[in-house]
Amino acid sequence: MEETSGRQEHPVAFVTKLVGLGKVSPRNASIWLRTAGMAPAPVTRKGLANKWDLTVRQVHNVHRAVTLQLPASSPAAAAHAGTAPSGAMLEAALAAVHAQLDVGDHDVRQDASRALRTLAAQARGVAVPRNRAHPQGSPARSRGYRLRAHLKERIERLPPDPPSRYPAPFLAVGQPLPAPLARLVPGTVRSRSGPPDTDCLAGLLADLRDAHTRKDGRAAALTEVCLWALAQYPTSPDPALESEMLRICAIELRQQSARMAAVWAARRIRQLQGPYAPATLYAVHDEAIALRGNGYHLRALHVLRQALENTKRAECAEAERHLITCVLMSQLVHVALDLRHQTTLLDARPLSRSYFDFNQQTGVHFYLPAAARSQFETEFVLATDRARRDRERFWIPASVRRMYDTTDKIIRASGSEIWTAQWAILTMQLGIGHRDSDAVIAAAAEFASFVSTVPWIRRDHPSELVHYNLVRDRAVKASPALDADLPPL
Repeated sequence: MEETSGRQEHPVAFVTKLVGLGKVSPRNASIWLRTAGMAPAPVTRKGLANKWDLTVRQVHNVHRAVTLQLPASSPAAAAHAGTAPSGAMLEAALAAVHAQLDVGDHDVRQDASRALRTLAAQARGVAVPRNRAHPQGSPARSRGYRLRAHLKERIERLPPDPPSRYPAPFLAVGQPLPAPLARLVPGTVRSRSGPPDTDCLAGLLADLRDAHTRKDGRAAALTEVCLWALAQYPTSPDPALESEMLRICAIELRQQSARMAAVWAARRIRQLQGPYAPATLYAVHDEAIALRGNGYHLRALHVLRQALENTKRAECAEAERHLITCVLMSQLVHVALDLRHQTTLLDARPLSRSYFDFNQQTGVHFYLPAAARSQFETEFVLATDRARRDRERFWIPASVRRMYDTTDKIIRASGSEIWTAQWAILTMQLGIGHRDSDAVIAAAAEFASFVSTVPWIRRDHPSELVHYNLVRDRAVKASPALDADLPPL
């Protein structure tokens, strides 16, 4: 292994190189990271022994064997915590650790994510979200305190990305497959000591693609199995196959209430294919949605701006370049609305108009409904802000009302169930603003009809039901008489 010159590298970077060079297995690297306290969530040696079906002595021997391959000064470098990041750097570090948490450690994922949200609120100086489900002194609360201390240290000493001259190991999961998912893997694959062969990976990809297309409810479980299978390799067995598998995984993870694992999958595709590949740029769309859904708006803005710059040099035909631009701009408008109350030089109104005009000029008809809705939604949100700021009744000009009528026709003509369902929720919000109970009831009934007749919306898009219930509560608060007419979903 090449020796480091100048600044001492972080131990995680050394272990990453060892895995990439085939000198340390992904399993041993995972055990070492956790025993050394450098993984996103800590696990005791006894817990690691149970997880990997080993003895505590074997876990100790694995840790010692990996440590002996590291430079002598690495433990000192590991003990030294760097300066805590701030601003956009803090958000990038929080997002990176959150994404790693959501990919691995199935048994501590929920507690660790809750601890990270609390830590992020403390670091940003905002009110800490309170969870009253666990009484004072409960094991879950105590576990949260320990996890916050570990995650704070992890964020402060987060290492830089490994040098590109070394093969890129997967290294994010590195753990056994959970028992409920083991039945999806053939017994011959589970029993073998090495990773599954590429034929098995190709079969998993075909099953995942079929489940994703048919929307038959198997895609979520197959996503976890695919991540587990890829983690068994020290380095990528086939970058093209892995990128295609992770592209579908990112879509499925994003649909599961914007899971941060979609961010990790998008970064992995970028690592494998480079920043200018179409697969990389399409995955940024899912990455941005997951970042926005978890409150990392500045990070989403950064990755979208960088991706739009990279789109100009994308390795694809001009028609596909236009489609990628529309895909990314649709999220950039949302980020502009998310950050409209902050000191960010990003105006949503001209951005949404340029997005719609670009869509019209380039003829990307597939994204015409999204572009039209984006333009109206921007005007609606800004009108709502104006009414709240000026303490006046909500109103929109006639031109925006005509924009609504045009968008309604475009979305209904598209035939997309999910876009029409999302449009029904936005119509509910418009009815609340106009204090039009009949419009609110009609839009809610339309959304409920979609949920009952299109089962994959409820199963694969749970965030839409959460959004509907939030809008419903807002409508009932404004007019309690609507409680009986708006059933919760």
